[in-house]
Amino acid sequence: MKLSDPRHFYRLAGASLVLAPLLLLASSAVSPALKSDEGAQLAVIARHPDRFYLFSLLGLVSAIVLVPGLLGLMHLLRERAPGWGYIGGSLMMLGNLLSIGDWTGNLVQWQMAAPSANREQMTALLIRLDDTPGSALPLQLSGFAFLLGTVVLAIGLYRARTVPAWVALGLVGGIAANLAGFVASSVALLIASSAVLLAALGWPGGILLTRSDARYEHTPELARVGPVAGAQ
Repeated sequence: MKLSDPRHFYRLAGASLVLAPLLLLASSAVSPALKSDEGAQLAVIARHPDRFYLFSLLGLVSAIVLVPGLLGLMHLLRERAPGWGYIGGSLMMLGNLLSIGDWTGNLVQWQMAAPSANREQMTALLIRLDDTPGSALPLQLSGFAFLLGTVVLAIGLYRARTVPAWVALGLVGGIAANLAGFVASSVALLIASSAVLLAALGWPGGILLTRSDARYEHTPELARVGPVAGAQ
């Protein structure tokens, strides 16, 4: 099999759609308590440095692994809904790439909570970072772009009858709940939303991983196997 064989891309994208939310779920599961107050958050990190490091590292790897998966979702719409795929996928990719910087920032917080660091100074610095529009704006854009892109892409996937309705709803609901989990500093919500995303992203991931070689050049079609077979 040649390295240029497109089946390599499909399988990579499919594996990405399964592995990325699985890593995100693992990240949420090992996370210590999350606090909205900067001083309290550094105190939690100081008490659980290993867990916070794993939380941040797994989240970072999840965002990186998701990149080929997003390209795969866009590719699923290339025949019947390319506009929805290009716009939605591009917004999701923008939000995901910005989130990589946010996950990397967690590793900075991990070191800010080290015993050798001055807690008062580190807390003051973290407050400045969180309150300064120039540093907070990328994080806000990340969440907005990712959620908007997910809505657009989910609509495209459903309109093209590439995924069932529960997958489209799961994508939007999972991303919205995950963002809400970070805003509310709720580990339980992060875990629940990651599980939803694992199911919702794993479904199209399974399509790309298990399709026969003869079907790789065509977008999957649900219309012939459901009650909407004759709908246009």
